[in-house]
Amino acid sequence: MLSILKLFTAAGLLSGSAIAATIPTFTQAQIDSGDAIRQLGQIAYDNAMARAAKATTGCTKDKVKIRKEWRKMSLADRKGYQEAVTCLMRSPSRYQNIPGAKSAWDDYGVLHYYQTPFVHNNALFLLWHRQYNWVLEEDLKNICGYTGVFPYWEWGLDCGSMDKSPVFDGSEYSLGGNGVFVPNHRAAIGGAKPGTGGGCVQSGPFSNYTVNLGPLTARQPLNANPRCLKRDLNDDVCKKWASIRNTTDVLLFTSNIATFQSAIQGEGVRGDGGKTFGSGIHVGGHYSISGDPGSDFYFSSLEPGFYLHHGNIDRLHFIWQNLDWEKRQTIAGTGTMYNSPPSATSKLTDNMGFEPLNRNITIGAAMDTVGGSPLCYVYEPW
Repeated sequence: MLSILKLFTAAGLLSGSAIAATIPTFTQAQIDSGDAIRQLGQIAYDNAMARAAKATTGCTKDKVKIRKEWRKMSLADRKGYQEAVTCLMRSPSRYQNIPGAKSAWDDYGVLHYYQTPFVHNNALFLLWHRQYNWVLEEDLKNICGYTGVFPYWEWGLDCGSMDKSPVFDGSEYSLGGNGVFVPNHRAAIGGAKPGTGGGCVQSGPFSNYTVNLGPLTARQPLNANPRCLKRDLNDDVCKKWASIRNTTDVLLFTSNIATFQSAIQGEGVRGDGGKTFGSGIHVGGHYSISGDPGSDFYFSSLEPGFYLHHGNIDRLHFIWQNLDWEKRQTIAGTGTMYNSPPSATSKLTDNMGFEPLNRNITIGAAMDTVGGSPLCYVYEPW
């Protein structure tokens, strides 16, 4: 079998490149088993920690937080994370004039609703969502006292057994279970078989959570519309678009930021050596959860699993950047979705909006997870 290293060489991508010295040779079996992405994750972790070790102020090595895959967290941290999210669901909203915003958790739905046309399928997608997760981490700490690990979810570990995932198995240390099965329902995305749920979550944490905002199709989506949290866990979507192979291919076959971010979002781009990426791992992760609000493009951030999903997207960006750090502190594109309406090419000095949840920062300030202004974290390989 042709190795990944040989595929890169055939595409002319390794000649004279710093990345040639860091990426090992991988067989397809190593990619599919997860061995490849674990090795890449360790390289990225070591490279980022080496940069932090050189810092004398800000994000020094002793201050770096370690983000972990959900199943690698202690049970105490899993429980603490759940309880802190529940705390936000009981804390007052910072939006004074949004009828449906009943809590600090709802604030994230409002912000995502307003920002969606400006932070998807454009230059801000990766770094805005990176900062968005960090803002949540700060709220969990400052409002609710959670100081434990911030999680990510590696979807590919659960493809084929979503109902048994430690994230969604309905156990005490999960994020709650699947929705009750709804006969004859359709998948939330075309080209996939329906999932195994579709109705209200009835087991585990968040089974009593009331979704207040949305859906987008409502006449007034920011008005109060209380309803249950629904999920439709979908193995078919996970296998097609969020497998470990899908995830690893994005890292191995994208040598510039434009291709990398387009591959993640399923924009039909061809990667190095003509590689294709289908509907993309961003879509794959979201629709592996599905449900209401998980399938709602604008209000999906009200689903507790959203932040673990985007934690994994950020982890991939972290790995990709740190495999060739000097060349991968870049963005590409404009500030509007699919550049519609047409807008100026985005610059690192452009501002990203997070008020009233947190202070606004520039795009460039979120570039380095160990940059210390304000970020200071790395991702532990699972």
